[in-house]
Amino acid sequence: MTSCSGCGQVLGFKKYKFNRMWRIAGSYCKSCMLEVGKDFDKHGRLTIPKHECALCHGEFFYLKSLWQEKQQNNYCDVCHLAVSSGAIPSIHKGNITAPVTQKIPVVMAIFAGLGVLMMVLGLVFTLMISPGSDQNIVNIMFGAVTTGLGFVLFRKTMKSRSLLVNKISSEDLR
Repeated sequence: MTSCSGCGQVLGFKKYKFNRMWRIAGSYCKSCMLEVGKDFDKHGRLTIPKHECALCHGEFFYLKSLWQEKQQNNYCDVCHLAVSSGAIPSIHKGNITAPVTQKIPVVMAIFAGLGVLMMVLGLVFTLMISPGSDQNIVNIMFGAVTTGLGFVLFRKTMKSRSLLVNKISSEDLR
């Protein structure tokens, strides 16, 4: 999905662009299109400054302000909705994170163990079985692919675990 270059609102099928005006880039919602067009018609160039969103650090013309813990922050439309609804905790609390739990769910432990087992068996197959009299490219490729897929399975499982732990720790902070 495309977002408005003026306010950051997610645009659906209705996207407005300045035709034959290459100096104004981007897609706009209707209200931003009218405001940017008025400014361009009045001054012959864009005089509206772009400001940075406090959360996503994107640059937009029109930001919405929100008071949060005695500080005023400017957010784009999407970030404003997320912060005002409470989906994203305050960014001014610092990087407070709960201690990482060492518990791994049983299913993740099984898949991580399977990945390690595939790495070891692929390595053993490549180094021990292939150098014998049956040494050919198929055996070497099979062992290498098994080792690589085991590594990928282990890495993805650990990445999923870290995402799960971060999600749980952010829910504990509320």
